[in-house]
Amino acid sequence: MEKLETYKSFKRLSFLHAPFQVMVVGCFLTVMVPTACALFPQTASLNTNVMRIMEPEFYEQMKKSGNVPEKVYFNKGL
Repeated sequence: MEKLETYKSFKRLSFLHAPFQVMVVGCFLTVMVPTACALFPQTASLNTNVMRIMEPEFYEQMKKSGNVPEKVYFNKGL
C-alpha cells in the first residue's frame, strides 16, 4: 500500500483508498481460506481421558448415557 501511495494518480484518487483496500483483502481471503481448508484437516479426535480432565461436564453426560467411547471425533470448522 505504501508503494501505491507514491504514485500521483493514486494520491489524486484518495477517495478510492478504502474501497481498494477492501477489494484487495477480499481477494486475498477468497483465495487463501479455501487453500487453508484444503491443507489442514477439518476433523480432529480427542481421547476421552483428556476430555474427563478438560471438559468434565461433557464427560459426565456421556457417562450417564452409559456409552463412553475411547475417542470422540469432531469438526473443527472455520
